[in-house]
Amino acid sequence: MYEMDNRELEAVRKVIESKRLFRYQPGDAGECDLFEREFSAKIGTTHSIILSSGTNALLAGLLATGIGPGDEVLVPAYTFVATAAAVRLAGAVPVVVNIDATLGISVVDAKNKITPRTKAIIPVHMDGLAADMAAVCAFAQEFNLVVIEDCAQAIGGSFRGRRLGAWGRVGAYSLNDNKNISCGEGGIVVTSDRALYERMFCLQDLSSIFNPLKRPVFQDSARFLGMSMRVSEFQGAIMRVQLERLDDILSRLRERKQILTETLSLARGVRLVLGACAEGDCASSLHLRFEDPAVATAVSKKLIQHGILAAFPTLRPAHVAWKWLDLIQPTEAAS
Repeated sequence: MYEMDNRELEAVRKVIESKRLFRYQPGDAGECDLFEREFSAKIGTTHSIILSSGTNALLAGLLATGIGPGDEVLVPAYTFVATAAAVRLAGAVPVVVNIDATLGISVVDAKNKITPRTKAIIPVHMDGLAADMAAVCAFAQEFNLVVIEDCAQAIGGSFRGRRLGAWGRVGAYSLNDNKNISCGEGGIVVTSDRALYERMFCLQDLSSIFNPLKRPVFQDSARFLGMSMRVSEFQGAIMRVQLERLDDILSRLRERKQILTETLSLARGVRLVLGACAEGDCASSLHLRFEDPAVATAVSKKLIQHGILAAFPTLRPAHVAWKWLDLIQPTEAAS
């Protein structure tokens, strides 16, 4: 977590003193309700739901859009395991697609992976770097695919002036401890589709269809059983304060990255990876690309010696496909 102080403590204290910890409060005036409206306004979507994790945000989006057994979903080779795991939890099959030079999903390779069973694509904005959403959306329209954006590591980022998460039919975010803004654990799912919102709200809480306070939510959807992804007012209260901090946090990260970028751009033998939209980069990471692996190794060792965390993306424990492929596709991996 980048920043937390007495403002979050005061927000939690008010919740405790109210003795109303459950997320449903009369008049839609609870902390979670208020955060959801404020987050939608920030991102530019009509609806938001705060829930228990980024993985569950993806799962809710997949299930709400009708993804299930027999379906295939395109996912990038460079992503946290939860992206593919959510597809498996929905009963569908994740199909791994190579990434391009921006570290986002490659539309060129995605065309090689299309089958009659392909129903969705999940572009991932890894390490705060925006994927090419113009290319992804054009590709999805051509093949009639659902776009579910994985913005777990890119809260507040944008592509061509539009916030990440507002491009697809569904956007999913993580509020884990190492994200741009956080309450320790949690997630958010967004959409501008009313029917999807109702289904996802039911999915995050199987009892919400019976709650008289939430009758206004369900205008169009038939009743069905959901799951248990609900959070308490504590998460909502903390996240309202964190959301107020978001733009300032991103501004400071971008200032620092700009200094590093200008300095390193003068170095020989190194190229910077800035994603598909440098202006919308969250600047929470800096990727250096070397032609010579030996030089890359030497530079990383020197950075570590100076107290700067540096690692090859391929060495990250759960962020490259070959580290989790056997878990999500055990039959294919064994063949």
